[in-house]
Amino acid sequence: MLTGLAFVIPTTVAASGLLAIWGRHGVINQAIDQVNALLPFVTIPELPSFFGVKAVILAHIFFNAPLMIRVFLPRLLSVPDNHWRLARMMGMTPFQQFHWIEWPAIKPMALPLMGLVFLFCFSSFALVLMLGGGPRVTTLEVEIYAAIRIAFDLDLAVGLTVLQVVIAFAVLGVMMLHPMMRQAMPQAVMPMRPPARFMLASPSPLLRGIDMLVVLGLVVMLVLPLLALMVKGLGGEMIAVMTSAKLWRAMGNSVSIALASALFVTGAAMVLAEWRVLVSLKTTRLGQHKTQIMLILMESSVMVYLILPAIVMGTAWFILLRGVANVFVIAPFLVLMANVMMALPVAYRLLIGKWMTMRHQDERLRLAYGIRGMRGFRYLTIPVMSREIGLIFGMVAAMSMGDLGVIALFASADFETLPWLLFQQAGRYRVDEAAATAVILMLVVVMLFGLGHGLGRWLSLPRSLYRASDMTTHATDHS
Repeated sequence: MLTGLAFVIPTTVAASGLLAIWGRHGVINQAIDQVNALLPFVTIPELPSFFGVKAVILAHIFFNAPLMIRVFLPRLLSVPDNHWRLARMMGMTPFQQFHWIEWPAIKPMALPLMGLVFLFCFSSFALVLMLGGGPRVTTLEVEIYAAIRIAFDLDLAVGLTVLQVVIAFAVLGVMMLHPMMRQAMPQAVMPMRPPARFMLASPSPLLRGIDMLVVLGLVVMLVLPLLALMVKGLGGEMIAVMTSAKLWRAMGNSVSIALASALFVTGAAMVLAEWRVLVSLKTTRLGQHKTQIMLILMESSVMVYLILPAIVMGTAWFILLRGVANVFVIAPFLVLMANVMMALPVAYRLLIGKWMTMRHQDERLRLAYGIRGMRGFRYLTIPVMSREIGLIFGMVAAMSMGDLGVIALFASADFETLPWLLFQQAGRYRVDEAAATAVILMLVVVMLFGLGHGLGRWLSLPRSLYRASDMTTHATDHS
């Protein structure tokens, strides 16, 4: 459950939580001030400024460590129990156990995951903008934002955008050419099961202690900032923030964009998955060569947005549409399109594996009973894919609700979102207001994610394939 927090919590909320712990007015410095006041003869120095490289690195660990755990853990749990028993019988050392059992299980995903984390960190925007502390700690995306919003130097913005895209494509190209990457891509989802006792039992008390310290450190790193943020946000400024009309306008904008993005992405992902299945089913008619070309074009066109950061996409739109329309008037539509394009590759990947397996299995059933079109989609596809559809809807809504990418370019006095409002409050050192807004944003995100879970449960309810009128007709014909 803790590792799932990083997939729901927005980057702006995570940055506010870290500041609530390590910042100048954070929990640790407040405790130090109280100790110094109670004990005048003891002077404990306060923590230095949290802004800078250390804050950015800690924030990225906050988000990427749970991702690695969620990917590596199912592969370790899929190792047969007899492997662990054999390792115990042979008296393998912890290093030998890692070398012969654990590393082969996680090796196929090591390089792809490292490349994915690199791209995430390389295209980081909100965390660096809020925690970098100035121009000494910056990234290409932050410089693109500054070139447009502050200096209005479009030539510089274009040059930095091209550099960002070239580096991202180069990294992706190196990853795709590596044989380990090709081995990892076609593998299915690994089955989850309870962890084996042989895997968790270690003959070395030192290693057990290190394991406990690492797990404890991870729990503290994930939970403590959120708890501190809740305590700070539910304090004195919550009522003032809740009664602000500016907050409710921003919330209305954010929720509207989040729900619209979730609907668009969920629908588009299902359409693309069905089209992918139909192309594969018609391989003999189209020919193997044409089918492969069509699949490659479709896959690349969908996945290319995975390495195009939102700020790069927003920069391109800003430059292209600046002479055609008022970009600040059409800002809601630009933010909506950016959210759809950024979330569609992830949604498609979450859907396509099970969708193809399910469709290939029930194709004969559809042909035998003449179940076609929306009828088969409603009664056969939706109940089976309900969990994935609900997950995608909730995940996209949560991601869109907390995004601070394109809105950073197009925000204005007439159009703000909750993440942009939170960023403004933090930038003006209104720490208590920022903490209250972050708590509200986090609660709304969790509610939207829960809405997706509820949608998945509702879609999984059993439905009769035949309506009452159809059943009456069949009974009349039979008699």
